[in-house]
Amino acid sequence: MGRLRRGTELRTSPTNTKAFLYMHGIETLKSRIQSGEIIVGASIRMWSTKPQVEQTLLIRDYDYLAVDAQHSPFNEQHLANICEIGNEFGIPVQLRIKHTQFTFTIGNMLDLGPSMIEVPQVETLDTVKDAFANFYYPQKGKRSWGPSRSPQTNEYPGRHEYADWWNSHGVLWMQLESIAAVVQAKQFANAGTDVLSWGPNDLAFNREANPDHFLKTDDDCIKHVLKELEGTKTKICLRTYGDEQLARYEQMGATMFLEETAIASAPEVD
Repeated sequence: MGRLRRGTELRTSPTNTKAFLYMHGIETLKSRIQSGEIIVGASIRMWSTKPQVEQTLLIRDYDYLAVDAQHSPFNEQHLANICEIGNEFGIPVQLRIKHTQFTFTIGNMLDLGPSMIEVPQVETLDTVKDAFANFYYPQKGKRSWGPSRSPQTNEYPGRHEYADWWNSHGVLWMQLESIAAVVQAKQFANAGTDVLSWGPNDLAFNREANPDHFLKTDDDCIKHVLKELEGTKTKICLRTYGDEQLARYEQMGATMFLEETAIASAPEVD
């Protein structure tokens, strides 16, 4: 079933001495994020095959995989397939949904198998609240029941049992891509966001449109968010393009990263 990952354990089959993986990475990921452990994920294409995913997982001890619907072709069957592959390897899959206003689709997307959802271009607290409501089951949120492909459904088969498990293990992201979003980082965190991810290119457009703002550079914005998140369980996730950039952000105080340069991150469509 693949290699042993951090946050997983091995057990031995009673009829076979060969050890095998049994704890899914999502069982510990949220607590590891909140504790400030270094977390690194890899972007892959939604239509990646099992051998391509395995190739990616051999590069580094990745903690999660990320697929994108915002700027890439989106197909629900591809999403279900890549999540099934991820679950076979015991690695959580994150999905960036197509648009900020599509928070109403979050429950449906989760039923196809992701462990994490990222909402792009978040500008308002109302978006965070709506995403939160659609991400969590009652009585925490309003997600509809029907998680046939969701991770760990076999481990927590009862409706209340699974809802309680999901409500304490699912990981909700909001992407900051404007100065208006950056200055609301703490409010977004307090509204239930687990991860605030970075959108440096759209943020650059917005900074250029506001040249007199006190947050003048990308680093200024990152440092501001890191300061605002002190005392919260929410972490910032920065997309990186090499170990040198990752190390620089880590020195600034970031603990969560998404690599965009994995070998198998851009396989050709067969």
